[in-house]
Order: sequence, then C-alpha cells, then structure tokens
Amino acid sequence: MKQLRLLAVSFDTEIKPWEIILFRAAVARKVGLEHEWFHNHDNSPKSAVFSPKSAVFSPQSAVFSQKSEVSSQKSDGRADKPKYHHRYPLIQYKIDTHSQQMRPMLLCLDDCIEEAHHLFSQADWSVRIGNDTHDLRIARLHVDQINLNVWETPLAYRLHKWRALNSGNFREWQQLDGVAERPAFLENMLAAHILSFATGVGWELDKRFEVKITKLLKEEWVSFKDVKVLAFTIEFKANISLPDYIGLGAGASEGFGVVRRQTVSRQSTASSRQSDAHAPLSSPSEPSTLSGQDEL
Repeated sequence: MKQLRLLAVSFDTEIKPWEIILFRAAVARKVGLEHEWFHNHDNSPKSAVFSPKSAVFSPQSAVFSQKSEVSSQKSDGRADKPKYHHRYPLIQYKIDTHSQQMRPMLLCLDDCIEEAHHLFSQADWSVRIGNDTHDLRIARLHVDQINLNVWETPLAYRLHKWRALNSGNFREWQQLDGVAERPAFLENMLAAHILSFATGVGWELDKRFEVKITKLLKEEWVSFKDVKVLAFTIEFKANISLPDYIGLGAGASEGFGVVRRQTVSRQSTASSRQSDAHAPLSSPSEPSTLSGQDEL
C-alpha cells in the first residue's frame, strides 16, 4: 500500500477543451521553463530549447514493468527537435466542469505538490491562453491523501478519451480481426498504463491486479496539435486504487485518459444516458493480469 498526496486546483475562468495545451504552456511560462515538471521537456544542454508554442508531450504507450528502466529518447541529431522526459507526469492539466462552465484545473501528485508554489508564489496570476488573458483566481482547491492498494474485489471506473495506442502498436491494432482480439489488446494496454502510473508515483505493487474492460462507450478520432489520434471512452473494472482525475495513456498531462471512479448512483445515471449504440465490447475475454514483476 502507498499513501498518495494529491492537490487539485480549479480556476475561476473558462477555457475550451482544446485549449488545455495552451493552458499548460501558459503555466509553464509563468513559473519558468527551468521547472521541468510543468512541461516535461528535457532542459539538459544536449536537448533542444523548449518552445511553449510548439510543445507537445506524447508519452509512448509502451509496456512498462517496475523492474525496467525508462530509457531516454535517442537524439536524431536535429537541433530543433525537443527532448522529453519519458516518465509519468506528476503535474497534469484538466478541465473541471462546473455547471455549464469548463474551468482549467491543475492536478499535482505527491512530490510535485511542493512544485506548485512556483505558480502560487507569483505576484501576478494572469496568464495568456491563446489570444486571451485570464486571471487565475482559485475557484476550488482540494487536498487529499489517498491509500493506494490492490483489493480483493474490483472497483468500477470510467476512462474518458483514452489514447491507448501509439504509431507502432496502432498498426498492430489494425491487423487484429478476431472478435476477442481487440478487447484483449486494449486490456493489455490499459494494464500497462496503470502500471506506468504506479511506477511514476513510486508505488511498488506487492500483489497482482486484474483489468477488465466492461463497456466501450465511444471510439473516436480527435484532433491533437492538428493530428488525428484515436481515443476511446470506456468503462472498466480493476481491483486497484486509481484516484479521480489522474490521466492514463498518451497525453495524460493534457486532458486525455481521465479516470473517474464509478459509484453505484453514478453508474446508473451514466447508463441511463447511453444509447443502444453504446454496447459492451463484442466478446468477453479473460481479465488481463499484471504484477510489478511481470511484463506484457
């Protein structure tokens, strides 16, 4: 078991979902680009200079195990290509929907809670997001300490706009044509992304956990930096603790792959809003099982 500290701050202004990347760049400029957790670019002398206007953090949807080391990206020799830290982002940028207002939210995990002071110690809290200037007045501040554990019984979750695939395994995904192959493939990727989260927050798993996708709510192409990427909204069960609002998969720091715990009332409400087209995955498969010592 691990105790995870969490800080979530929503600001009393409104942005559009596609402006999360601009919000991230604005906060990174405000705190100073030397604070790499806010943008996850590598500022070491051998890497390229970080440009907030062109910044995109696209973590690889690779398989991780807690015994493996995350290797650094190889340089291709081009000075204009930025390097990234391939690590789970402990500072993430979200949308907090309140009534009809979509408010920008900053989520800080564990040791990066202390990093938040680089923003809140600023004399001026105004940031420029796109063509507009926003004053970051705090609308909601939530501090919590969560016990992360592997349980005997599964918990129900919803995962919104999860970018499960990278360019490499997308081709593998396309070649799958069996009834149960694609659900099983996604379950393996989901288990790997959960393990990446656990590794990133320093949680050494001492038990195995199981993942089961129970419903595919939506499969859609979304635009990200003028590129179309495939995203899934799913419901799944896993016997492992996952805090609300954390991100899983590619773009986890930029509003993709947002996790929400499904309570009984929330599940029934969500189900009543789904049309018949939102059917369960076509064929059940055995739960994907992963431990801290296993590799997919």
